[in-house]
Amino acid sequence: MRDSITIVTGSTFTNQLTLTNTGTKPQDVRLAIDSPEAVTMLASVPDKLQLAPGEKRLIPIKGLLHRQIISANAPVRVRMSDAAGNPIQFVACQLIAKGSVTAAVSLYTPQETMLLYAANDAARLPLHLTHNRADAETYTIEISALPQGMAPASFPTTIALKPRQDTILTVTAVPLRQWSANTPYQLIVTVRDRQKAIVGSVVYKMVVAVADKVYQDALPTTGSGYGASVALTRFSTNQWARETRVWGTDSVGKARLEMNLHYLDYGTDHFRQLQNSYIALTTAQTAVRLGSVYDFHELPLFGRGLKISTGPTDRQWTFWAVNANHNWLSSDRNAWRGNVYSARYDRQLAKLPGAALSLSTSHYTLADVQRAGYLTFASFRYNHSDRHSMQIMAGQSVEFAPHRASSAQVTGWAGQLEYAYQRERFSWQLRSYKSSPAYAGLQRGATLLYSQLFWQPAPVTTVLARLNYLSYDRVAYTSPTDFARHRFGNAVAEVSMSHRIGSLTMSARPYWFSQRDEENPVSQRADAFRLAPVIAYRRRSDQYLELTYDVGRFYGRTDQGPSAGILSQRVVSSLGIGRFNVWGYWQKGPYYLFDLRTTYPGLITTTSLTPTVSFALLNRRLSGSVGLNYLYNATTTDARYTAVGRVQYDATPNLSVYLSGNGTPYSEQPEFAYSQYRMEIVQRFNRLQAKRHGKLQLAFFEDANGNGSRDADERWMDSLLVRVNDNTLLTNASGRVVYRHIPPGTYAVSAISTGRIGDPVLYQEQLTIVRSVSKEVPLSRTFRIAGRLQCQTSAYDHQPCQFSRFSLDVRQNQQSIATVAPLPDGTFSVHLSPGTYTLLLHDYGRQPHTTVKALSLTVSNTGQYPAIDWTVDGSTRPVEIKRFSTSK
Repeated sequence: MRDSITIVTGSTFTNQLTLTNTGTKPQDVRLAIDSPEAVTMLASVPDKLQLAPGEKRLIPIKGLLHRQIISANAPVRVRMSDAAGNPIQFVACQLIAKGSVTAAVSLYTPQETMLLYAANDAARLPLHLTHNRADAETYTIEISALPQGMAPASFPTTIALKPRQDTILTVTAVPLRQWSANTPYQLIVTVRDRQKAIVGSVVYKMVVAVADKVYQDALPTTGSGYGASVALTRFSTNQWARETRVWGTDSVGKARLEMNLHYLDYGTDHFRQLQNSYIALTTAQTAVRLGSVYDFHELPLFGRGLKISTGPTDRQWTFWAVNANHNWLSSDRNAWRGNVYSARYDRQLAKLPGAALSLSTSHYTLADVQRAGYLTFASFRYNHSDRHSMQIMAGQSVEFAPHRASSAQVTGWAGQLEYAYQRERFSWQLRSYKSSPAYAGLQRGATLLYSQLFWQPAPVTTVLARLNYLSYDRVAYTSPTDFARHRFGNAVAEVSMSHRIGSLTMSARPYWFSQRDEENPVSQRADAFRLAPVIAYRRRSDQYLELTYDVGRFYGRTDQGPSAGILSQRVVSSLGIGRFNVWGYWQKGPYYLFDLRTTYPGLITTTSLTPTVSFALLNRRLSGSVGLNYLYNATTTDARYTAVGRVQYDATPNLSVYLSGNGTPYSEQPEFAYSQYRMEIVQRFNRLQAKRHGKLQLAFFEDANGNGSRDADERWMDSLLVRVNDNTLLTNASGRVVYRHIPPGTYAVSAISTGRIGDPVLYQEQLTIVRSVSKEVPLSRTFRIAGRLQCQTSAYDHQPCQFSRFSLDVRQNQQSIATVAPLPDGTFSVHLSPGTYTLLLHDYGRQPHTTVKALSLTVSNTGQYPAIDWTVDGSTRPVEIKRFSTSK
């Protein structure tokens, strides 16, 4: 999030909060915004969300500075806490009131709650753009959904705005298959300028209009429920494989239960696999997983066993006990058998915000070579700010043969340093890693160096310099005392320069590519000096053309010395026109080190062409893409045709059929030219209903006479948006909503009208549910009171009227009951019960702040009220007064 924003009174500001879960388990995060009284937040942030391990979320933050601030700056703070309410961190953005520059684009929507009456309907989001600048500009419009569930659309798209232009458009969001009635979606529309900087965003709430649904708590992640699938695969080697999967996710009290079972049977070879099969239980501070494990931290923790994590996210212990054979049905001697016992402690340092420390120790055995060892490492990472981050790691291992001489013992070590510096138009990354040949970690005998520098001297020009060096010198034991040594690696040094002219982008990439493998019987090393120009044209997301020509000299090196250089060329292209796509590849001469095993590598010629067509039929229930891959190899004069594609058919919302076919798009060796065709049938189920849950039934009616009970002439309140914690639904024609299978507990229940933005909360209560609750709720009658502000014209001032400088205060009996701000077109509305009120219109653009209009308003029992149409002085031009004097 940006540390500071310069803003003028009466304009909007937009910031972006980035949340990243750096831990190894899901993290529940609660968000709250603290803003000064002079700031009105225009976009809501999710009260709470769940981040998967390694997941990154971008949360837009938008507000309006509706009056001048006394101090030089005003902080807008975002507080973050865990599920239990314990503070995690807070970040602040300073608003600096300075200058008189109007925002480039003002965004608002006349309707922020979108109601859909069918789960497969598209959400049509109204958006009003006001272009405040005096020159034309082009902007990019993006749309995203939180949580995911939206199909890829024609966004991002560009729009050209004329000077001082108002534009009203509709942004369409199409569901991936159908919207879930149990999920509260947030649709985020973001507008960026030419420099890809965010100039504004609008958040919409979307609700599927149902009045009866299953309650869903916030603990299970997306994809909860149960499912089973069967699949049949045919390989190009005429081998068949049968596959079965069963999975499920459900809640058990306040915990999440997850299980998975994956079985494969390769019938021809009579080989069976049971892998990726486990059961896991997760609570707020503890996670237990029994079965297949796929973790690593220096040591590979792949296999089957037990994993336990316990403690809060800022100080967490994790324990592993793993058998290194991942296939439950086979103990093949070729498998890397053995056991690993590991413990790790992760701690966030409260006295040094942004810093974290990790310590680990492990004991492992290698059954096939009868060796064992210990590995210990420590790492420290520090994110000083959004611009600087650093990580340091050091490790040591001791490996030995328990039943042999002490000479079989070896000691290994490793060290790592990472640093990143990030700015908007300049960034630099450095990662260096070094380990000894006998080190027991994943990167045994590795020397790794990665450095990247990015520079954007102009909005349409970028420069990227990169060095990637990998070298391995590994010791691999074949018995308790005997070992083999393998040396290999590669290096790439490049500079890439790119320049954009409208929809056309031109790039040039000169680079040096070196490959080394001392075990290669033909050539141990190859070097190449190459140049790769690129031309890319993208008008829309479905109209693009990209062409890359990669040419250079290829030098093979053996023990006898370097060979003569060979001209090597590669052409890669892609073309998209609507639903039609073509990918093409052509190579002349060698490119990789193994290409040199051909007798005449200079004669290598490979051509591959893959046209595909995408489609969506039957209201998007049948979708996918199909195509044909053509491959020609001049060395063997062989041509191959392979059908490729992926098709999905949703027979019902829970029953789907998947068909896929693919092949290696280019390959010169038969062992790399495999293709496969696969059919999978997936059936999804709702949660198991063995748990005893209650039912919440609410009925809302309009209490016209205020006696608290429904009379015969009082109507039921339909189309109310009812919210129970994070669950949302809509009342039916009888004013009723029903939540089925709701766990016992205390819930925050509220209901609002969906007729207009800014409607007040009509009902709010804490309800405690033990079994079932049925309740009729009386609501006081309210009416929408609307008005309009108009600016008086001035001969000297033609600037747009800044309605955001005004604020309407509604008072009753000298008590303020509502404060609203007009929309950018000058209209405003408020919902009031019958009675007498005083309306005060304040102008915060004047010094001192002034009440420019006052009105005594009476709302009748039938909703009648006098017209509110005020003309105000919205002049924004300052008047400079000079005093003249004469001197004798």
